[in-house]
Amino acid sequence: MERTLIAVEPDGPDWQVRIDHYAVARHVERAVAIARATEMARDCHASIGVPTGVRLRFRCGDNVLVGACG
Repeated sequence: MERTLIAVEPDGPDWQVRIDHYAVARHVERAVAIARATEMARDCHASIGVPTGVRLRFRCGDNVLVGACG
């Protein structure tokens, strides 16, 4: 089964949490955005059972998987 990824991406000076190209939260600090995305990924996996994860895109463009559930 394919993993559903929740993205944490830079948005100007801020950071945002995106699900399927839709911004669902915006935060000033990267750590807060990662925590919120991790919580969403955990809740999604617990409620519907699909594998989820959090993908962090750095300002330089590199992507890193920073969390996975299932």
